[in-house]
Amino acid sequence: MEEELNKPTWRPKFKSEFSMGEYDFKRFDFWLNEADKSSAYINSTNLPSIELIQNYFSQLNILYKSWRALISSKEIKEELDTAIKKAKVLKRIWENSILMGMPQDNRFVLGLTDLLDEVHTKLLDIKQVIGLGIVVRKSLTLKEKIKLGIHGDKDFRNLPEA
Repeated sequence: MEEELNKPTWRPKFKSEFSMGEYDFKRFDFWLNEADKSSAYINSTNLPSIELIQNYFSQLNILYKSWRALISSKEIKEELDTAIKKAKVLKRIWENSILMGMPQDNRFVLGLTDLLDEVHTKLLDIKQVIGLGIVVRKSLTLKEKIKLGIHGDKDFRNLPEA
């Protein structure tokens, strides 16, 4: 069962008051771009090389390690931990078969490629939800701002900005 993270009542466990801000975002942006490039190369070939798979795995692994603490869902963490471990094992099996001079089955390579693509998709979904340590608020329409201003919280903490 997949937990819906983007519902109105869901709140992350962690919020940062202070952030590396620009430096973190530059770092995340760099690794996201690298993972996107690797995904494009891998998905544009009929059978990717070990070097492409190694780069793609390492880029996704770095992103996941960077964001893991921001993910509040235990189930999603376990799902991604399992997928990363499985991908690591499959990658090492392929690397060892190359060292022994044995070719790897195409289904094996495509299975690993599909697994990494699933991890990438899940990380992109997570990126939209976790806020990356920055407080994210809903962008209200004019009608919602007026309604909240008139019928808003009685303690006046959440009044919309003009």
